[in-house]
Amino acid sequence: MNTNIKSQTKTDETEIRQLTEKWRSIWSPKDKPFTGEGLENIFATGEKEIVVFDNYGSDLVVLHSLQEYLDTWIPAMQNFSYWEVQLEDNLEISIEGDLAVTTFSFAGGGKSKDGKEAKLRQLGTHMWKRLNGEWRLVHEHLTAG
Repeated sequence: MNTNIKSQTKTDETEIRQLTEKWRSIWSPKDKPFTGEGLENIFATGEKEIVVFDNYGSDLVVLHSLQEYLDTWIPAMQNFSYWEVQLEDNLEISIEGDLAVTTFSFAGGGKSKDGKEAKLRQLGTHMWKRLNGEWRLVHEHLTAG
C-alpha cells in the first residue's frame, strides 16, 4: 500500500471514529431529553438513503430515513429521565474505497420516568458511505447482545 493510500485510510479511520463517538454521545443525553439533534450530520439524509434494523423490545424495527428514525426514537426515549451508553473497547473499522464498516458493542441504560432502572447491551454494525466527500451512515443494525 503506498503512502498516500495509507495516509488517506488513517484520515478516514479517524473521521469514522469521531462520527461514531458523536453518534454515541447523541444517544447519551443523560438527564436531558433525547432530541436526535446532530444525527443529520451523521446519517445520509435523502429519502430512502438509509436502512436501520433494531430489535426494539420484542419487535423488529426497520426504518428508511432519518425522519423515520427520529419519529421512532424520540417518542420512545421520552419514557426516560436519564439515559447514557458507552462503547465497549471493541470498535473495528474496515475501509474499502468509499465504503466502510464499523462493528462494535455498547452498554449502558438509564432510569425511566417512573424510577425503574433499565440496562442495555447491544451489538452494532454501521455501514458508512462517502457521499459528496463526507462519510455518512447509510445502514445501522443493532441487536441485543
